[in-house]
Amino acid sequence: MPENTRTHLDLRVIAQDPSVKGDDDGILTAVVRVPWSRMEDGPRGPRFHVVDYDASAGRFLLHPAPPDRDVFAQAPDDQLVKDFAFHAQQVYAVASKTLATFESALGRRLSWGFAGQHLHLVPHAFAEANAYYSWEDRSLLFGYVPAAGGRGPVYTCLSYDVVVHETTHAVLDGLRRRYLEPGLPDQAALHEGFADVVALLSVFTMPPVVEQALGPADKSGRISGRNVTLDKLRRGVLTGVAEQIGQVLTQGRGALRRSALHPPPKDWATRAAYAEPHKRGEILVSVVLDVLLDIWLKRLVALFPPGEDHTRSTLDRARAAEEGAKAAGHLLSMMIRGLDYLPPVEFELPDLLYAVLLADVEMAPDDDLKYRDILIDRFGQVGITVPADWATSGLDVESPPTYLGMNFAALRSNRDEVFRFLWENAHRLGIETEYYTTVETVLPSQRIGPDGLIVSETVATYVQMLDLKAGELERISGLNLPEGIDPATPVQLFGGGTLVFDQFGHLKLHIHKDLGEWWRQLRRLDYLNGSGKRDSQQRLGFSDGAARGQAFAELHNTELTTGEAW
Repeated sequence: MPENTRTHLDLRVIAQDPSVKGDDDGILTAVVRVPWSRMEDGPRGPRFHVVDYDASAGRFLLHPAPPDRDVFAQAPDDQLVKDFAFHAQQVYAVASKTLATFESALGRRLSWGFAGQHLHLVPHAFAEANAYYSWEDRSLLFGYVPAAGGRGPVYTCLSYDVVVHETTHAVLDGLRRRYLEPGLPDQAALHEGFADVVALLSVFTMPPVVEQALGPADKSGRISGRNVTLDKLRRGVLTGVAEQIGQVLTQGRGALRRSALHPPPKDWATRAAYAEPHKRGEILVSVVLDVLLDIWLKRLVALFPPGEDHTRSTLDRARAAEEGAKAAGHLLSMMIRGLDYLPPVEFELPDLLYAVLLADVEMAPDDDLKYRDILIDRFGQVGITVPADWATSGLDVESPPTYLGMNFAALRSNRDEVFRFLWENAHRLGIETEYYTTVETVLPSQRIGPDGLIVSETVATYVQMLDLKAGELERISGLNLPEGIDPATPVQLFGGGTLVFDQFGHLKLHIHKDLGEWWRQLRRLDYLNGSGKRDSQQRLGFSDGAARGQAFAELHNTELTTGEAW
């Protein structure tokens, strides 16, 4: 095919990890479609560069770029596990597919959170059961467990879930870089929980994998209706993340997370254990999986004859898997689109529900399948709610903004023009101008709605900061400092918002966290102080004391006792 007509490249990947088997009892694989681009050896494309360097062994390998036809299309299982060239293809294909999913949902090209265009993928970075995103190295680093006790090596790079999870960290860092600043516990939980959500839903979008979750089919490709129950679907192979690496790290107990099997307790928000990012992120994973299973079950039951007890009937397994993949793909796009509507700082879990709902209204006003109602209900069951008037409260202004002297074209791309808009409308938008204020991003997007029409928007974010002593904050706020914080302690406070303009340059949404919400600021400082998140100078709110680029290395440390290792 001539280069100028290529749009994609089909590459074979291990669909979950080498421990998950297909109907033929071989490693379950799938073919993923990634955007076509010119590639060099590594492989190396315009966004990803595979660097196969093993720091533990001191070994570097350069792998050829994938040719027009996948050389691993018919490769046996042994080759998939042992051939490092396939490992390079696995990380490149899965990371590329993940980035393409985000860009399709958000309607634009995305930038990384660091300076540069290439995210390095290191499939055999070190001999350790860990994998993480490193901002300083501009890399996703995948570890491995060497062969021992008659067991072959276990490679985190061969887990589809792990690669998606780590790629999502890098994408999130580019979208909301301030979420690595010290914040309330929900902020770190978003990175972990959302990365899991994307990993699980991404796996669900591959019908061959979903078929395995439904159990064996008979000779005609049908399954018993008894498998079409919430309990059966919950206990499928897709309710966990990283099966094989989880077996290593949890001493044989199974996948790293089983959120769908263990609903959170009603009082989770007050339990100390749920302040830990992975544990708190489980709340988000549990809710989204419940939503997916609800929607999928409704789709499956609708395939049976009306009025018939479906547990006594059968169903075509391929069709059932297709319904699951459709539901997962739709839900995944909904969740990703919501990221644009998040505030740039001070994230809390209700912000995500609010953002997803607002973004979905813009794309699908009718919501015929009632996805939004299901989301509100499921989040509400774990105490995460939005105001009853959420659909109309997105633009909370004292009076309509003025556009006098504004250049509408510049509002779509120019940070200075957006700052001018903020300055002219500060009182209308409730923005206090005495604080340091900067416009950080101005990002146009174009998405295709279910009616086929293009939804054009511009999303801009601004951040406000204030450095002062804790005692000064106490005087300004009129509230008492949390116990244990010395009035002389330097503190840094954040505020900010997200502005969404329509295709004509008119403001339609303002999602914000005001810097002057002193009760929130004191709650944040109380959490940071209580959890020991001070920088090297014992200040609060500036950093947590770790290098920014190593935030995920520490979060995923296998020596932690959280049951999580990446």
